[in-house]
Amino acid sequence: MNRLCVLIPARNEELCIGGTIRSILAARVQPSNIYVIDDGSTDRTGEIARSLGANVLRNEKNVGKARGIRMATTHFGLESHYEFLALMDADTRVAADYFERIEEKFRNHPDVGLVFGRVKNLPHNWITAYRCIMYSFGQFVYKDAQSKMRVVTVAPGCSSVYRTKAFAQLDWNNDTIVEDMDVTIQFNRKKLGRALYQSKAVVYTQDPRTLRDYVKQIYRWHTGCWQVGKKHRMLRGMARLDWEYKLLMGEGIAFSLLFLLLPLWIWLWRGAVYAIPMDIAVFGTAAAVCAVTDRRPDAILYLPFAVVLRVTDCAVFLYSFCETFLFDRKIHGWFGVKRYQENA
Repeated sequence: MNRLCVLIPARNEELCIGGTIRSILAARVQPSNIYVIDDGSTDRTGEIARSLGANVLRNEKNVGKARGIRMATTHFGLESHYEFLALMDADTRVAADYFERIEEKFRNHPDVGLVFGRVKNLPHNWITAYRCIMYSFGQFVYKDAQSKMRVVTVAPGCSSVYRTKAFAQLDWNNDTIVEDMDVTIQFNRKKLGRALYQSKAVVYTQDPRTLRDYVKQIYRWHTGCWQVGKKHRMLRGMARLDWEYKLLMGEGIAFSLLFLLLPLWIWLWRGAVYAIPMDIAVFGTAAAVCAVTDRRPDAILYLPFAVVLRVTDCAVFLYSFCETFLFDRKIHGWFGVKRYQENA
C-alpha cells in the first residue's frame, strides 16, 4: 500500500520499539512512511526509532497518548499526504502479510473506513497463557459478529487502519483512558463508513508478565469502557451500538457477580455446585482449541492458574464500575506497564 503510513505512539519503549519497527519494515512498509511520537520518554525510544529510519516527533513533556497522536498527525501532515493511516502500539509486531490482508478489505469494500486485525500475544508465562485464551475466545465470539452486525465497540489501537478522510474527523483527546474505544464509538456515531474485522491480519502484542501489571492494564481497560459509555451516553442510547454496549457490560456485571458469589449460591442452593464442572468444561475446551489453532500448548499447561485471573478480572470489573458510576471518579494517565525482552 503505497499510500499508507504507520503511526506509533511511544513512551519509554526502548525494549520493544526496535522489534516493532523491524516487523513493519519486514511487512514491506518503507521507513519514510513510519512515524513515531516519542512522548516524553526518558530512555532511548526516539534514538532507536531514528536509527531504523523512522520519522520521530519528540515531546519533551508527556502529553498523553491521544493528544500525542493528534499532534503527530498535524505536525507531519499525515492526513493530507496519505490515503490510509495505521495505528500501532510500540510493543506490537505485525505478521509479514498484515498490510496486504488489510488492503484486501479496503479494496473489496469501498464503503469501509476502518479495518482492524486479529490480536495475538507472545508467550511468556501463566498470565500470557491465560490472555491467549481470552484473546482467541473474545475475537472468535464477538469481533466477527460485531463486524457483520455493524456494532463494533472497539477497534484495538494496536491493529487499526483508517482511511485518512475518516481519521481526520475524529476527536483525539484525553478525557478517557481508552482512546481506541473512544474513537471507535465516534467513528460509528459520525457514520464515517463501515468498520470491518480482518481475522487474517495478525499482530502480536506483549502482555503483562506480573500480576501487578496485569491488574493495572485491565483496570485501565475496564475503567475506560465505563468512561466511554458515560461520555457517549450509551446506557441511555437506543441505537444498535448502544444496545451492544449495554449487552456486553450487563453481561460482564452479571457474570462477575455470579462467579465471585458462587460459594453463596451453593450455600443457598446445592444444585449450584454443578456450575463448577460446567465452567471448567467450557473454559477447558476454549483452552484446548487455543492450544491447537494458535499452537499454544501453554494454554493447557497453565490452565489450573486461570481461576486466579478470572477472579481478578471479575473483581476489577466491578470495582471499576463502582468507581466510575457510583463514585464518579475521574481517572486519567498513561497507565504504562513494565516492558521486558522477548525471545520470540
